[in-house]
Amino acid sequence: MSTAQYSCSGCVMSDGRFAVLGGRGGNSDDPMLSCEALTIDDSIHWEPLPPMHDARTNFACAAMAGCIIIAGGIGYQSDEAYDEVLGRWLRLPHDLPHVSWLGMSGALL
Repeated sequence: MSTAQYSCSGCVMSDGRFAVLGGRGGNSDDPMLSCEALTIDDSIHWEPLPPMHDARTNFACAAMAGCIIIAGGIGYQSDEAYDEVLGRWLRLPHDLPHVSWLGMSGALL
């Protein structure tokens, strides 16, 4: 990875790559927007993905139907989806209900 991360989330994309999203790391303890995908073929390498709209930690994510859907996180009720074909993040039309200050609304995913 380009930087060590923790409090991030990950999932396997439809093409078999493993995506690591958000979290904390680098030279700061601030939440990150960054996303990277691990490709294992003739070589093993990380590729950057477009950044999320909101920097977040401790959130839920799931991959389905060619998209990565993320929800919640500490301080966030928002959700968004990465469309693998379009190669970009899309905001989803409705925020999640607030469950706790820890952002556990992502558990609803």
